[in-house]
This record gives sequence, structure tokens and C-alpha cells, in this order.
Amino acid sequence: MRASSPRPSSVGPAIDKLRLGSAPRDPRACRSELRCLIGYGLCVSALSLILSGFALPWAGDLSWWKVFRRCVSIGAALSLWLFITKLERRPLRAYGLPPFREGKRHLRFGLLLGLGALAAMFGLGILSGVCSLAITPDASRLWRTTIGFLPIAFLVGILEELVFRGFILQHVATCSKMVAMATSSALYALVHVKTLLFDVSMWLELGGLFLLGTVLALSVLLTQQLYLAIGLHAALAYGARVNKLFVEFSNPSLSWLVGTNRLVNGLAGWTVLLVLGGIIVWWANRSPNAGEGGLGYGHA
Repeated sequence: MRASSPRPSSVGPAIDKLRLGSAPRDPRACRSELRCLIGYGLCVSALSLILSGFALPWAGDLSWWKVFRRCVSIGAALSLWLFITKLERRPLRAYGLPPFREGKRHLRFGLLLGLGALAAMFGLGILSGVCSLAITPDASRLWRTTIGFLPIAFLVGILEELVFRGFILQHVATCSKMVAMATSSALYALVHVKTLLFDVSMWLELGGLFLLGTVLALSVLLTQQLYLAIGLHAALAYGARVNKLFVEFSNPSLSWLVGTNRLVNGLAGWTVLLVLGGIIVWWANRSPNAGEGGLGYGHA
């Protein structure tokens, strides 16, 4: 490849790193990576179907679809382990998890970003009267959820970041980083949408989930690690799970603007996500060497 002098950027080295990887790569390598992703998707689907078939008789009143959705997480984790460690013969660490001493600063910043976003959303909502404090009277459920979901939120953050921003994003990045951001974010949104009604609320939720996926993908591409994304993801997942025990949205007619307990399905949530993306770009520009040596997959 012919070397060229880097052009100065008005937005800093972080965006330059993103641009440098956005050109199409070797078409053969791209096709190979896409075949790998298709194989991964088929493996997840097959394992989830098998697991849901075994679990359904003990699922009580749950529908097959709800059982299947719960089995997808297990199928995704097993497939990830199989493809990375057995087929590719690589450690999971190679997909953006360098030694913790190199990533703890990123993780801490991601957690602070997520907690700050939650505080801003609910603080402004309560001050404006859009939502109100409504602590559940079920004390057992309150403490069980607020304490018990803490480790689960971190496990969700680690697993989903390894799948979407580790495995999927980095494989598609062989073709194009911009396409990788869009693809991983679209898949993330489709997997997480809760409603099956094709109405405005579904599209708002899809849009918010896609935007969240894009912010998380951006953080990985700029820092070359998963730690910031894991911290942000874990904080937001925790807030989305426990907020319904403390807060009530009092005016459903304004859900398009302020969202619901899902947090990302209103224009206010979208605005917060855009601000988070801007903060991440600013932070990465202030730490131009923060991402050196993080991703081991080789798409740089």
C-alpha cells in the first residue's frame, strides 16, 4: 500500500483513527469474515432452539418465544466460546480485553458516564414533573433487585460487548469500520426490542437501541478496548432494570418525548445518548494513546 502523509484533523486524533479504518479492505478477507459471522448466527440459533426445547416443559406459563429469548443469551455465550477458542484458537482477551490494569480507567469512565446519564435523565424528569418518585412497597423485591442485579448487569455488559462490539464489530470491520458500526448496532437493536407492535413506540425503541449500539461501538473503535463500553453498558442496563422500582412516568402521552422505563425510547433519551457520544469523542481526543495495543484481532 502506498504510504501517504496524514492530513491534519480539526477534530483530533480520535476521529482520525476512525477514518483511517473506514476504507474497504481485501474483498476475500471480507467475504471470509462475513461467512464466519453467518456461521456464528446459525450456531446461536441452533443452540437456542435446542435449549428452548429442553426448557419449555419447565417454563410454566411462559410462551415459547419468551423461553427462546432467554435461551439466546446462553446460546450466544456458548457459540462465542466455541468460535473464538476452538475454531479461531484465540483467547477472548484478543477481542478487546487487555489486562485489567490497562482498562480499569476506561471501565471507571464508562461507569461514571452511565451513572451521570441516569442522574441527568431522572433528575430533570422529576424536577419537570414528567416523572415522580414511586418506591415500590414490596421491600423484599426492592432489595433483591437492587442488590442482586448488580453482578448480573456486569455480566450482561461483558457478554453483550464481547458479542456485539467484540466479535461482530471486529469481524465486519475487515470490510469497513463504518459498516461494522451500523451492522453491529442494527443487530443489537433488533435483538433487544421488546414490543412486536409495528407502531411509533416500536420505531422509537429501535431508534434508541440503534443509537445506543452506535455509541458503544464508537467507544470501542476510538479506545480499542471494550472496557469503556462494558462500564457504560452495565450502568445503563442496571438503571433500566431497577428504575421501575423507584420512578413512575406520570404522563403516557409524552412517552414519545421522555420515553418510558426503557429509557432509550424517547427523544430525551436520544439526546442524552448523542451527548454521551460527544463526551466519548472528547475524552478519546484528550487521550490519543489510550487505545494503543488494545484490540488484538488485527483490523487496525
